[in-house]
Amino acid sequence: MTNYLDSYKSIFLDIKLRDFHTIFSLIRNEKRLSSYNILNQNLTQFWLDKNHFTNHFYLPLLCVRTGFDLFLRVNQFPEQSEIIMSAINIPSMITLVQYHNLKVIPCDINLDTLKIDINHVKRLITSKTVAIVYAQIYGRCVDVSELIDLAYEKNLYFIEDCAESFAGFCSCSSKDKTTNLDLYCPTRIQNNSEPTCYMGHPRSHITLYSFGVLKFCTSLGGGLAKISDYNLYKKMSELYEKDPIQNTEQYSTNVKKYFYLFWLLNIPYVIKPLMSIIRLLNLNHMEFVVNRLRAFSKPPQPSELFLSLRRQPCRPLLAFLYHRFQTYDYEHLHKQKENAFYVINNLKQISTLQFIGMNCQLKNFWLFPILVSKPDLFVKILSKYHIDAYRGTTQLNVITKQLLDADNLPISIDDHHKCPNAEYLIDHVIYLPVHCYVPKYVLKQLIDIVNRTAQEIEQYHLRSKL
Repeated sequence: MTNYLDSYKSIFLDIKLRDFHTIFSLIRNEKRLSSYNILNQNLTQFWLDKNHFTNHFYLPLLCVRTGFDLFLRVNQFPEQSEIIMSAINIPSMITLVQYHNLKVIPCDINLDTLKIDINHVKRLITSKTVAIVYAQIYGRCVDVSELIDLAYEKNLYFIEDCAESFAGFCSCSSKDKTTNLDLYCPTRIQNNSEPTCYMGHPRSHITLYSFGVLKFCTSLGGGLAKISDYNLYKKMSELYEKDPIQNTEQYSTNVKKYFYLFWLLNIPYVIKPLMSIIRLLNLNHMEFVVNRLRAFSKPPQPSELFLSLRRQPCRPLLAFLYHRFQTYDYEHLHKQKENAFYVINNLKQISTLQFIGMNCQLKNFWLFPILVSKPDLFVKILSKYHIDAYRGTTQLNVITKQLLDADNLPISIDDHHKCPNAEYLIDHVIYLPVHCYVPKYVLKQLIDIVNRTAQEIEQYHLRSKL
């Protein structure tokens, strides 16, 4: 019954074999590629054509962290200035802020809506506050209009991190751009009239996108910044032009590594026999895989971080980004959403199992996270049924934990600054193998086993209270 469950992992690469053929060809024929400026112009013009709003400027990047670092380098905020950040983020974003001698002020999120409370943010703002950073996580997209209004009122920068939220380009004709500032795409593709694409809020000072290895439309690297203010764009682009260009050999090495991992994560007839060996030897295979997928497997030292970040993308990467944007198969996104809702609608709503961000305005699915009361036990039981649930799939962490672990806490963790919801999420989240490549008959098996596991753990809870 459960034989097929071994063939699918909780993470996958959103890329096809023919795309690997393309990038290897681009690397081999780098000398034949267009000039650096033309490749940049191709990318920025493509995004201009696909965006609803024309008053933005685009900057291709090595990654999201490169763009955030550029923003901090350009502004040179006074030491101990404060940046308010939504409580779930990746460690290196916090490291960047601290390297620039600034303070990170975490703000908790609501687990159902993923919003941060506007009144709480108001209480966190001081005379030292210079920016608000909000990360859209797990593909869910939150209406940040109130936060942006507050940022403009207080003369603060608002930065929107959409690294996990790319859901394709707008289906609207580029000639039919909306003239108002509606947050979402005015075209409704789905029958339920929900928005299907999110390009970032038009009033965000900077919107950051990632096309790293685990992201949708991956180019095995690369990112992009959408900047609303021309002066800020000019300063960032002029500074970035002085940074060295990424070594093509390094990018080629990464691509080769990801090519091997592609077979281990995406190809069922390779995964299944391999899992038989892994289970026999009781190996921690997911830790091995995830550490090789991540750009940074742990919070890096600043010198290591900036050696990697302060680079412009090489020409093959720029050309591959453009290729991916032009040829991307949107069926992946639609199938991902369809499979995710199929599982959600068939999992039992009981106290030991909870979904994340289901009251967001836009619900796409970057991975498939759920919250469970006993995550280690849950993962252990699922593993017996050959379901590859995993706890450490992403680098996401709660900011307060990183600040405490680093023994470099800029503020005391009093009730005003605690983030209990975000901490609960990180402590209880697991990721299930639910994605666009998993067939329905396998999802049915998974649903049955997850439901039984959740009920077993709930009954254990009830017995322990008696």
